[in-house]
Amino acid sequence: MQQTTLYVPFNASTRSPWILRRNAELVGQYATREEALRHAVSLTATLRAQYGHVVDIKVEDEAGHWSAAGEAREAGVPD
Repeated sequence: MQQTTLYVPFNASTRSPWILRRNAELVGQYATREEALRHAVSLTATLRAQYGHVVDIKVEDEAGHWSAAGEAREAGVPD
């Protein structure tokens, strides 16, 4: 099975887009963090169903720490 990681880096700017990356490749740019995460969840389902990939979503917080999307929610980082 292939391992894929989707990354949502932190964006402190209100004027620039939130980015979603698949490994190192740019997937898209979104107006909000929530939109980027929604697309990541949708892409995860597709990659698992169509290609059998193992997929993780990593989210960066404002301090530069990365955590799994579920862990970010548990730490109080809103989706």
